Amino acid sequence: MRPIFLCLLAAALTAPCAFAASSATGTLTGVVNNIATGNFLAGAKIEVPALHFTTLTDDTGNFLLPNLPAGPHEIVATYLGLDAARTTVVIGAGQRAVRNFELTTGIYQLQAFTVTGEREGDAAAITAQRNAPNLKNVTATDSFGNLPNFTAGELAVRLPGVVSDADAGGGLTVGSIRGGGLNTVTMDGGQITSQGALGRGSSLNTLSATMFESVELIKGHTPEGGADSLGATMNFKTRTPLTMKEKRRVTYAISGRFVPAFTEQIPLRHQHRAHELVNVAYQERFDVLGGARNLGVSLNLFHSEEARGWFNTVRDEQNTANNPRYLWDYRTQNTYNHRRQHSGNLKFDFRSSPTTKFNLAVMGVDHSEVFRRQYDVRAFTNQTVGTTGTAGILPGYTDRVTQVRASTGSNIDVTSTGPRNFFNRQRRFSFGGEHEFKRWSLDYSAVYNLTHINIGEGEGAILTNRIANVGWILDRTQSDLYPRFTQTDVTSANDITNPANYRPNGNMSNGDNNNDHEITELRGNARYTFATAFPLSLKTGFHRRDQFVDEGSISRRWAYIGTTALPANTNTVMSDTLRTGRNLPVWEASDFIRNRRPITPSLWREDAYFFESNKFIAERSVNEIVTSGYAQLQGKFGDSGLLGRTGFLTGVRTEKTATEATGYVRSRTPSNAALQLADPVRAAQIDYAGTQRTRTGGYTKSFPSAHLTHDITANVKARAAWSTSYGKPSMANLLPNETVSRDADGNDILTINNPSLLPQTSENWDFDLDWYFEPVGNLSLGWFRKSIQDYLITGQDGGTVPTGPDNGYGGDYGGYLIRTSSNGGSAYVQGWEFNYRQQFNFLPGIFRGLSGLVNYTYLTSHGNRGGTTVRYTGEIPGFTPHSGNASVTWRWRKFSTRYLVNYSGDRITAFNANAPWRNTYRVARTVMNLSFAYQLRPNVSLTCDIDNLTNEPQVVYRGSRDQLQSVSYHGLAVTLGVSGRF
Repeated sequence: MRPIFLCLLAAALTAPCAFAASSATGTLTGVVNNIATGNFLAGAKIEVPALHFTTLTDDTGNFLLPNLPAGPHEIVATYLGLDAARTTVVIGAGQRAVRNFELTTGIYQLQAFTVTGEREGDAAAITAQRNAPNLKNVTATDSFGNLPNFTAGELAVRLPGVVSDADAGGGLTVGSIRGGGLNTVTMDGGQITSQGALGRGSSLNTLSATMFESVELIKGHTPEGGADSLGATMNFKTRTPLTMKEKRRVTYAISGRFVPAFTEQIPLRHQHRAHELVNVAYQERFDVLGGARNLGVSLNLFHSEEARGWFNTVRDEQNTANNPRYLWDYRTQNTYNHRRQHSGNLKFDFRSSPTTKFNLAVMGVDHSEVFRRQYDVRAFTNQTVGTTGTAGILPGYTDRVTQVRASTGSNIDVTSTGPRNFFNRQRRFSFGGEHEFKRWSLDYSAVYNLTHINIGEGEGAILTNRIANVGWILDRTQSDLYPRFTQTDVTSANDITNPANYRPNGNMSNGDNNNDHEITELRGNARYTFATAFPLSLKTGFHRRDQFVDEGSISRRWAYIGTTALPANTNTVMSDTLRTGRNLPVWEASDFIRNRRPITPSLWREDAYFFESNKFIAERSVNEIVTSGYAQLQGKFGDSGLLGRTGFLTGVRTEKTATEATGYVRSRTPSNAALQLADPVRAAQIDYAGTQRTRTGGYTKSFPSAHLTHDITANVKARAAWSTSYGKPSMANLLPNETVSRDADGNDILTINNPSLLPQTSENWDFDLDWYFEPVGNLSLGWFRKSIQDYLITGQDGGTVPTGPDNGYGGDYGGYLIRTSSNGGSAYVQGWEFNYRQQFNFLPGIFRGLSGLVNYTYLTSHGNRGGTTVRYTGEIPGFTPHSGNASVTWRWRKFSTRYLVNYSGDRITAFNANAPWRNTYRVARTVMNLSFAYQLRPNVSLTCDIDNLTNEPQVVYRGSRDQLQSVSYHGLAVTLGVSGRF
């Protein structure tokens, strides 16, 4: 905590002996707006040069300058990309003066201006980033035009330090931030519920970016902002109608997304080529309770029908360092998914006075996937070489050709999944208030967020049909992606093209799972501004976050007891058939199940014990309550000169975490197989009815931080920061768990989870240099280092189970040695971040409409991460050393075009120190989007957007690049639309 004490001591030593208080003072208030856009400007700088007084406008463009000495003062208003405005205001003693500023720039006079766009969005984002006392990156939703599906994830991956990944449908979403996961995603400062509930991670593909004005990537953790992210906290800020000057504004975007016939797609995608996207946003300001346009109402409605289809292949080779290696496991997959999303966000912003503001917001998102169909084909054999017995591989194989014997271990499985369903219903309610007084400012908020998810097979199932004793030749000499597959030793009984030769293998299962994630937050903050000659304020507050997660399942499964083959579905065609000629039969699981029951019960026998026991096993919950308080000091070291250009923010946040987890464990003396078959209800009760466990835990931790800023010149700012933060493990680690085993020494072992598992903690150092320039530009270079501690370690000694009925285990396991999870290990991550963006309005002629953005991140890491061996950058699964983005936009008259590039570098996905040839790597991926727009009228534009221009695949190889492990192609798509405002 040394940096904190140093900052506090410096502030105390530079404070004047007497306060600059005077009764002959007054107050100046007003608003700042952009004449051309009609928007009020957040973060505009209001300055009284003679007094060295400075303040910034709030999110609605309003400013307050209290304690100004009575008399005339020159006031200057400045904002990035706009010309400064100067005026003289006379302040009366004990009076409040009002002065508004309307800013403009010569660029609006050189070319006709129509609607708010990239230039204004970039200016707002750069201004917010520049004014922040801590390190953050900000981007506006207007900065990248029409994104393919308008999702929040597509926007977030454009920020420096964010590594993109592909979601289940191939769309861009957040993979990691600054080298790792365990990062919090918030909306207006309130945490967003997760899609996986126990997993904590938030899904961004269910949130429409049209609801938001900007996204912040907060890398410098402050006491008031929270510390619950290892890399950075991502905050999405919603729009407020109080920022617009006009009374009413309605915007719309209507588009159709389709795949052209000439593009490479799976057959199912070509059968469903088009879907629609619609967004309508309404904003209006009203006069309420004697005020002038002081109530703002905004409503954002979004609808999307998104069809996705993709091809994937996975294969496995001989486990040896030698060449050649035979290929014993070959899989192909076709997946089609139809997503439907409806969302609405209603927000009220009410300014009851120049110093008081309230907000109320309601959000609802319904995201559904009701037609996800997946078809898998797996051809595999025994991993032995020979010509007799059960040997699966014939001698003479090469790196490109493998021949498999028709033996008992040589099988082909055809699996049909679905149509699966996925329903995500998210609801969010928030209320907050802000109050400004002479020296004090108060703010508070309450947020309730609920996500309910149901996932399973719906009216479908998972069904596998197998044919055995088949032989084949897999020849990859012509194409590695689509190899030639030729059956050998064909007979009427093993012809792989005849569905009568297949039989169901394993169970037909129907999943029906649900989970709920609730977050309730209350927070309040108070800030006191001292009457010193230089800016100095003290802020304190509290925050309580209550998270509750529960899961359940009523899934079922059945074994096939029929004697004949099930009928195949002749209407379904796979990519495999079209590209390689391998014409295998396909079954639709939904042909054999209805209302979650087999259509022909006589062909199936239910595993009733699975159904009954799953009622207990899957029923589990976790409640986590975090109560925190903080204190922070913010200001500058002087009122002018070197010290006046140096600011600081320092303080500490203390959090107390309490957890309670409930779930069922299996009885020490379980039922036998005979009872499970004869009376599954009683068997399940014997195994689980009396074994519900509740485990409690908790800890208290403090997270100090210190941030320094220095304006080297008026447009060059340096930052240095030291902060601490954390990332919590999955809530699944807190659940009750009891697993019995015996070690090599004959000791009875009971393995349990640890409800008091600590979070991973990080000590962070950040250094950043920013250059801000006109027109609307920013160049930054930063370096950071993270020292991460307390990784999750399993198998640690937890003592001995006591004897007696009150031992916490129902009297069982007395004398057993306990093995549990704990924290330990360390790792270091350091990196460089480069970010450049600019509007090139100073260029001549048609080049005046150019603008561009480039960011790049380079990371290195080393540490044991809870293990016994130190690993380095290329040995850490999931760690991506290189990532970046680029964007070029050109506007000329009524025409505009934009080229977007997202780059995610090579990374290792699995590491084996003893068998490096088994290491798997994901190949670098560069996704490019190309957009065009033509302005029909000042308020109507036609748009065309091409997503994944080059059909960039996801490629994973094992050992060396010529040994594919998996490849996924998600296809190219084109979106045509019309957008405008009135």
